[in-house]
Amino acid sequence: MKRNLLKLTIILASTFLAQTMKADVLVGPGGAFQPWTASVLGPQSAPTNNGVPYWNNLSGDGATANIGWCLTGGGACAIASPPGAISYYGTATKAAVQNMNFVSTGNPATVTLLQQLTNQVGSAQNSGYNVFGWYTINANGTIASTTPLWNSKTDSLGETATFTPGAPGTKYGLFLENIQGGGTNVEADYFWFMNSSSDYTAGPGQNPVDGLQHFALFSGGGGTYYAGIDDTNFGNEDFNNMVIKLVSAPEPRTLILSGTGLVLLGLCAFRRRTNPALAST
Repeated sequence: MKRNLLKLTIILASTFLAQTMKADVLVGPGGAFQPWTASVLGPQSAPTNNGVPYWNNLSGDGATANIGWCLTGGGACAIASPPGAISYYGTATKAAVQNMNFVSTGNPATVTLLQQLTNQVGSAQNSGYNVFGWYTINANGTIASTTPLWNSKTDSLGETATFTPGAPGTKYGLFLENIQGGGTNVEADYFWFMNSSSDYTAGPGQNPVDGLQHFALFSGGGGTYYAGIDDTNFGNEDFNNMVIKLVSAPEPRTLILSGTGLVLLGLCAFRRRTNPALAST
């Protein structure tokens, strides 16, 4: 009986770890994680910027500033702890997946602002700015609700936010709203979603949306994703205007501490049952 109690505790701890270690997955029609190496970017002295993969384009911020350079480091786009040439989500022809989303495990997700190479910061010279957030998706694929988290006018690098998308199986994604000429009679608001078929524009100065995917998603493994976002309608597709890190599973250290705590509780209970003197303390 006593040994069974200890075994039960260990089983419960293992089950707890298995459940909490599950990470949100990224899905999309025709999409899969595609490997690449830093060589596709070319040397710093002569970057390729040839559109292969779809995010490898010349940036207005410099020849070595697209999202590929952000992730590998050494170029004009710097982020904290660059993960290297991690797999991107795309088609077999290295094109963008036009409609993609995450599927939640029910665990919280934490996003961190790593970089924003954009002039959309609400300055006196440029009243445009970006609003970043997340959204949920209805069963029919339409946008259910949007939740803003921060914006480029007031928030700085290192900003973090944690949210819970919903019950296991909930479909969700990230969005960016690009507001140009805010508060004027020529204001134009562009809403970019990972589900790019839901992109739309509003405001008196609006133009039709470009029909392009404005997100580039990369997998860091273990429920960690990196997102590069292009904020401009008919932009240069450099995906560096906002760079986000998303972690959809607890850190291994947290899991180990939690699981160890459960095992220790079981051991304490086991010792108290086998030693009556301890049971009275």
